[in-house]
Amino acid sequence: MAHRFENLARSKALRRLKSPWVLGVGASIGAGVPPLVVPAGWPLVWRALIAAVVAALAGASGSYFGVVLTRAENAAAAIDALHAFLDPLSPPRPHSPQDPADGQRGVFELLLPESCPAPFWGRRGERDRWWAWCHGPAISDLLVVDGPGGCGKTRLASRAAEEAAAAGWVTGWLREDRAADLVGAAAAVTGLRVLVLVDNADTRSDLPSLLGALARYQGRARVRVVLITRHGAELGQALQSRIPERHALLVKNAPVMSLRPLGEASDLIRWYGEAVRAFASALVMPAPPVSDTIAPVREGQTMVEVLAQAMVTVLSGASPTGSPAPLGEVAEVLFEHEARWWRGTAALDRWAIGPVSDVVLARVMAGLALFAPADEPAAIGVLRRIPELADAPAERVANLVRWAHALYPGGGVRIGPNLLTDWFVTVTLTRTEGDRDFARHLLNDPTEDQAARILTVLARAGEHHPPARLLFERLLGGDPVRLARHAVYAALTTATNRGELDRTTATALATADLGPDTTTLLLRLTPAYALPRCALVLTRRRVHHTRATGTPLDLAHALTDLAAALERVGEHREQVRVAREAVDLWRELADGDPAHRPNLGTALGNLSAALRWAGGPREQLRVAREAVALCRALADDDPAHRPGLGRALGNLSVALDLVGEHREEVRVAREAVALCRALADDDSAYGPVLGRSLIRMAVALHRVGEHREQVRVAREAVDLCRELADGDPAYRPTFAQALTHLTAALNRVGEHREQVRVAREAVGLCRDLVTDNPAHRFDLAEALIEFRAALDQAGERREQVLVAREAVGLCRDLMARNPARRPDLAHALGSLAVALDRVGEHREQVRVAREAVALCREVTDDNAAQRLDLAHALGSLAVALDRVGEHREQVRVAREAVALYREVTDDNPAHRPALAHALVNLAFALNSAGERHETPQAAREAAALYRELAAHDPELFRQAYIDNRATLRRLLPQLGDEDDITSGL
Repeated sequence: MAHRFENLARSKALRRLKSPWVLGVGASIGAGVPPLVVPAGWPLVWRALIAAVVAALAGASGSYFGVVLTRAENAAAAIDALHAFLDPLSPPRPHSPQDPADGQRGVFELLLPESCPAPFWGRRGERDRWWAWCHGPAISDLLVVDGPGGCGKTRLASRAAEEAAAAGWVTGWLREDRAADLVGAAAAVTGLRVLVLVDNADTRSDLPSLLGALARYQGRARVRVVLITRHGAELGQALQSRIPERHALLVKNAPVMSLRPLGEASDLIRWYGEAVRAFASALVMPAPPVSDTIAPVREGQTMVEVLAQAMVTVLSGASPTGSPAPLGEVAEVLFEHEARWWRGTAALDRWAIGPVSDVVLARVMAGLALFAPADEPAAIGVLRRIPELADAPAERVANLVRWAHALYPGGGVRIGPNLLTDWFVTVTLTRTEGDRDFARHLLNDPTEDQAARILTVLARAGEHHPPARLLFERLLGGDPVRLARHAVYAALTTATNRGELDRTTATALATADLGPDTTTLLLRLTPAYALPRCALVLTRRRVHHTRATGTPLDLAHALTDLAAALERVGEHREQVRVAREAVDLWRELADGDPAHRPNLGTALGNLSAALRWAGGPREQLRVAREAVALCRALADDDPAHRPGLGRALGNLSVALDLVGEHREEVRVAREAVALCRALADDDSAYGPVLGRSLIRMAVALHRVGEHREQVRVAREAVDLCRELADGDPAYRPTFAQALTHLTAALNRVGEHREQVRVAREAVGLCRDLVTDNPAHRFDLAEALIEFRAALDQAGERREQVLVAREAVGLCRDLMARNPARRPDLAHALGSLAVALDRVGEHREQVRVAREAVALCREVTDDNAAQRLDLAHALGSLAVALDRVGEHREQVRVAREAVALYREVTDDNPAHRPALAHALVNLAFALNSAGERHETPQAAREAAALYRELAAHDPELFRQAYIDNRATLRRLLPQLGDEDDITSGL
């Protein structure tokens, strides 16, 4: 506001200087100077000439002076115009005229970023980066600042903008619906530097118009815009399908400054104490004593949580304990205090509100905070939704609006930080049956703009306050056809809450009467990877409409999309059925028109992928081979079909893996990588295809024992997929798989320190994926199994048991839904058996190992290629039986394991290390069972195998040979002397 008054005064002064009288006096003075300085003795003609020249120059100077003043006046007017579309960084928040007689006052003002009296702590690096972005040659004029609610985004923006204002920038908060006006005003001037802050960008209805104006901007003034939101990447996703691609790229290409909770425990304790003293001083209250070593804070808390806890300490006047209260309890104390202030101010005669209950005042504030009406008539409309005010006199309702805006001036009603205000709104609408009835009235039939904002606010609130999701569901369920697009946008703007909102929105869509046009529109707005359940419901509806009115070609496309949608949510049985129908339809179309053969190739690939989880491996292999043959023929005729061939080769490598054709698997995987690498070199859009091919190649290399190359390929896959996932969250599942396979590869080559780090990252990422989409539970189970192995190498015995149990729970649930998951459960059980062995839980170890063997026998009966898994399970059971002294059964099981390992090793020498290990186990089992006449033979064969392995690859197997040689020497002294044993190394 001060800037505006200064500019107004400057404009008035410039207008006075431009007065004709002022300019005339200046010119006259210039014209009168020559007679005073030219000698009188000079000839008349010279004196006249000089006087004329000087007079002309004086007139010109007066004219130039006028131009300069005009330009200065225009610049001042331009700054005034810009400020007309910006709210000041620190808007005035008067309280004295509204405070009741007892001196009670609100406290949320002191928690708001622009008026918090507590010092601004830390963030020096972020402020330096902000300054460099403002003043340097930025790649983008847009900056996205994101981070958890309450972590200090808005306060950082305010502080950085104040520094920019001191350096001459025009700064402020963008007013609602003034984006185009602001950018237009900036384009009208040159030389200005404008910094625009947009808080709660995800709830702004004018964000598309702002991005459009920025995309078209060609002015010479430097304009920088900061979008503040909780989830920057998610905001970009939400906008992507709603605005032109060129505008969406502004957000996608903008640098992101991600803030996280600040400070270690000692910092938070110190800051908490400083905040207590600052709040007490601002409220003119005694500061409770605080400790330098103990405070009700914990590491990882956001700054708003720390400040709110400090405010509660001041209000209570009691010395704090060492444990922080839950956010809801802190918010309740603060709002109880605020409610007393509301009651006292509302009773003042100046507002003429009349008797009013605390409940109604709370509902007034909740309604205005949720709807954020732009003006007084709109605010009155919101209050008319409150049952107690539906028929109240117009003047009383208007006075309530004015009262609320006097307490919380500015656009809408901003009570306090979002984290706390969201709690208040949620509780006011859900706590009691009366509150829920109020919610039904308040949320009934909102306008499009109102619904868009409310759904987005409720989606945000649900991240910390789960009852807000019920309000989201109720609002959407009232009119799902009209509100679905707003619900989709709201769900996309969240992160931790997205999976739940996907389910809620999908449920509403499933019961809604969606016509073909609405279905098509919603499909365009719904990224399938981000909201897979919504995409599935909509794709099913599209198939339904297409069956009724579409052509066979339309239906074939719809079925192909439906098969992909079913895969994303793990509905593999239906996926197979739909994929078969799509293949049959595309085959008919291709028979009639060869132009459809590429689509047939895609459909065959989809069917091959589906059969992995709900079909037979032999059929999967047959379909995959047909797809490769078709795609190879197409690529031979036209190189444009090479991407299809690359994908078909990848599917074939998976099918070959499941039937144990590992040599061909490696050859096919190498061809796929070579082809996809060439495609990616020409066009980075094929990077995802290359990433998946590298992952499959790493698996194939593991099968044939090429572990060093496996590590190299797995590292490349991780690097590529990390880059892809950073640019587009749709590739996070592929990145998670790459991390898991790198974990396994690192285990094979003994890189255990890196193995643990990579495994933890894989598990963390998979947990995030499962939160959004439970279909990724298998990915999490795989990551957990590899993490268990990494923890074993690190000696973390107790944690590995917990991790293994979680993996078994996931796989057991998956198998209950789909028996094709039996091999995964068997694998998880084997991992748990090892973990139980480490902690001495041998009885349970035996039970778990027996279950794994039983499952593997069932799987092997269906697919002999799974013999290796059965051999592993038998080896694990033999170890467990040894632990409980069941040596007779141990020998029988160990013999069967060795026999199976011999069979698989004959087919694939890569399994020789496993055979050697099984022989060692057999030797010990025979010795324990008293069958010592067979023990030397098993021991010698094991030693010979380890010797061969160590001779072939000392780096990988020398230590294993030395360890097992020492073990066997203790068991059988007759193995020979050390020189004999180590010969050939």
